[in-house]
Amino acid sequence: MPHVGGQKYKIINEYQILMEESDEKHQINAIDMTRRLEKRGIPAERKGVYKDMATLMEAGVDVVKGDKGYYIGSRAFELAELKLLVDAVGASKFISQKKTKELVDKITTLASLDDATQLSRQVVVPEKATSANEKIFYTIDVIYQCLDNDRQMDFKYQEWTLNKEMRPRHGGKTYHVSPAFLLRNDENYYLVAYDLESGEIRHYRVDKILSAAMSEKERLGKEEIKSLNPHEYAKQHVSMFAGDDRVITIKFRQQLIGVVLDKFGSGIDIRKDGDDYIKARIQVAVSPQLYGWLTGIGATICFPKTEADAYRAYLEGIIKII
Repeated sequence: MPHVGGQKYKIINEYQILMEESDEKHQINAIDMTRRLEKRGIPAERKGVYKDMATLMEAGVDVVKGDKGYYIGSRAFELAELKLLVDAVGASKFISQKKTKELVDKITTLASLDDATQLSRQVVVPEKATSANEKIFYTIDVIYQCLDNDRQMDFKYQEWTLNKEMRPRHGGKTYHVSPAFLLRNDENYYLVAYDLESGEIRHYRVDKILSAAMSEKERLGKEEIKSLNPHEYAKQHVSMFAGDDRVITIKFRQQLIGVVLDKFGSGIDIRKDGDDYIKARIQVAVSPQLYGWLTGIGATICFPKTEADAYRAYLEGIIKII
């Protein structure tokens, strides 16, 4: 048959139909396939369908010939895995409500017919703040372009105002950085990069980045970037707030050992301190956010004295507000 009416795309359409509509309980025979193709404006015959199914099998596609027709035997993702993906998208507050629904719909198409129905029934897309940056995916794409091409990145950075509005920080100043990697932490996405102005490693909330653009200049700070460990960086910067890196010893009740290990990893040094308490030696960026976290679990800093005194002053400052 000549290449008319979409014939050269026929086998691609057949594959799409099998992926979207078939599974072991919903097999598609040759006659059903020709009808589906005709609805797409593609004339087809049963013999051609048989030939195309054999071609797909020879190409390694898991097309199974059942007793009632053809279907896709296995898929890239199991239902439980798709549920995890949907939950991850739904829990990501940097993804807008609109984009979340779009992504969930796309993930659902990866499931079989029955699984897609079950997934759609069970999916609950939580309401999100309307302030999510719709251009975050464009920003992420620019970051990866910079990493792939070893280029610097320019952007503007937003901050909240008392009027609950976002505005460019420092009067619309352009930041010049050399991207190191992207990091997910506390439900947010961060760009960790070498800041050219300060000569330091810093991080930026991706959803607060505006006007991201790849520079023609080669990345700088490569030695500083090379020394970074994403997992260690995330552990040291509590809630991703900046602070001076310090080695400190904290003290907390024994029953909180799991909370501390979950936060700082199992590689930290710990030791008993009496019957009810434990001391842990950690390396962390010391900041008010760290103090807040320690206060939340009822822990304290006991070494060095300068850090213990700073933490005590923080607590006394809170008490004065009451």
